[in-house]
Amino acid sequence: KQSRGGTCTLASAAMMLRRRAFLDGLTDWTDVTENSVRGSAWAGGLSHSFNYKAMQVGYATLPSSNAGKTQVLIELLAKHPEGIVLYDRRQPHAVLLTDYTNGVFYCSDPANGVSAGRVPLSSASISISGASCYWYITSDANDDGTGLEELEAAVAAEETEAAAEAEAAPTEEATSSDTASDIWSWLDGMFQ
Repeated sequence: KQSRGGTCTLASAAMMLRRRAFLDGLTDWTDVTENSVRGSAWAGGLSHSFNYKAMQVGYATLPSSNAGKTQVLIELLAKHPEGIVLYDRRQPHAVLLTDYTNGVFYCSDPANGVSAGRVPLSSASISISGASCYWYITSDANDDGTGLEELEAAVAAEETEAAAEAEAAPTEEATSSDTASDIWSWLDGMFQ
């Protein structure tokens, strides 16, 4: 959640950078916070372009039609598993758009009156129709090539190993789930 009013873009950018740092395997990803990003990114508002820990962030505007916005956002999320900062000038407010799963956009809204964690965009305080622009990571010198697919595979492998161990020790209860929803929930817990 944002630390104070008027910093929703900064808080959303910090969440995006934190997720990317985690996906990059940086051991200090927990140190990526609103306060740590502020010096690089904030000048009375979120800068249109800034660098933070070898990650370059850029700014772009969305098409005016809802269909155009939707298509651009789906394409961006496919390339950016860390998410993008989506901004609605009419509110004004920003969220971290995290994914597009089964026809639904999900986000993490830094506003204090909205549920924590990953929620459907329809539960947030902005909408696709009102969104006008976004920030995203344009380059990342920390990227080791590990993407979301590899992370999901690693989680599934751990769950398979845990299930195999549970079968070998039938007195212990074990549950295993490898659904995309559970993986997203696990990831969201990492970024709270």
